[in-house]
Amino acid sequence: MKRSKKKKPKEKSIKKPQHHELSKQELREQRRRQRKINKRKRLMKGLITILIILGVIGVISFGVYQAVNLGIFNVAEIEVVGNEIVDTQTVVEASGISIGESIFLIDVNQANYNISALMNLDELEIFKIMPNKILIRMAESVPICAVNYDNKVYYLADDKKLIEDGEYLRKTDIPLIFGSDAVTISEIGKEVAVEPYWRFDTVMNILKDLKNDGNLGKISEVRMTDVNTYEIVTKNGTVFILWDYNNYLENKAYIQTNLDKNTSNMIINLAAGTKPVIKPR
Repeated sequence: MKRSKKKKPKEKSIKKPQHHELSKQELREQRRRQRKINKRKRLMKGLITILIILGVIGVISFGVYQAVNLGIFNVAEIEVVGNEIVDTQTVVEASGISIGESIFLIDVNQANYNISALMNLDELEIFKIMPNKILIRMAESVPICAVNYDNKVYYLADDKKLIEDGEYLRKTDIPLIFGSDAVTISEIGKEVAVEPYWRFDTVMNILKDLKNDGNLGKISEVRMTDVNTYEIVTKNGTVFILWDYNNYLENKAYIQTNLDKNTSNMIINLAAGTKPVIKPR
């Protein structure tokens, strides 16, 4: 008996929906709407950013305003570094900067000008250190000697220009000059006239020579005596007596030997003849 074959039902074909193709006009409209959406997003993002920045600025401004009212930015300290001859108080007064003044109102350039006008300096810098400190960093011109006259001390550079003056010696590693008849000054940074001129020129020539040989720090005093001689006093207490600069040059090697040996508490007369006359002090 033959089995009847069942016929498989035919699969119904599913028709896929056909996409509607947009016209050019519709495409343009769609892109236009998308551009508007993107533009609104950018505007909102920019607006939020601006509001955040304004908020931060407002908070900072309010904080600064409160700090100013509380005096946090008022100068509480003025530090001076690098001064050896000029005292700190003189530098501060010359700057024109006052304790309690708002640090924002201080004109650093004007303070620099004020100090430079009164002092002979190689370098000067002024800094504001927040919130309430002023730093004045300076390098004074290096003096070759200090002239003692009429109860005052005048610090001179190699070219005889005035670095500073005062009533007492503040720098002890330079020679002190005695025996001037007169000292005439005009202002800081200008040449000082020390009389008698020709004798002081001799002193300066000797000092420059000692400085070039690295011996200036070993000399305590140079005296211009009433008998027209010069006395060079070392820090060990030895006194060299000379007639003039040529006399110094003729005995330079001998003087150097005694400086190297640290000869102390002797009077060595190099102006008495061809040979030194030596005796204890």
